[in-house]
Amino acid sequence: MEQLQFKPSNGLHPEQLQNIDFSTPDARKEQLEILLCQKVQKGDDTSSCIQALQYLTWKERTSDQLQKVWTEAIKERSVFNAIHWVIITAFAILGMIAFFNGVFKSAQGSQAVINSPFGQQR
Repeated sequence: MEQLQFKPSNGLHPEQLQNIDFSTPDARKEQLEILLCQKVQKGDDTSSCIQALQYLTWKERTSDQLQKVWTEAIKERSVFNAIHWVIITAFAILGMIAFFNGVFKSAQGSQAVINSPFGQQR
């Protein structure tokens, strides 16, 4: 793609370029649209501006698509982690139930032995 060179014939002087905000894609797109309008009014060649605007539009669309994919991946990862912790917690609870069930059965069995009358005669 051809690089844009801002010359006084573009309607912008070098001192004016210092006051223009090019920091965000929206600001760059807005400045390109202004430059395109100025070129159309003067009857200059607008193909480079149109190519730049098409590139910015394509880049913005691609960026939006990547953002959607990234957001979906984060959501899926979050859901996976939540399910993972639920399963770990469920197995921990089942393990504790099994352990305490065994301890209580053992305690009841030893209590029954203690309370049984050894050596009683009939």
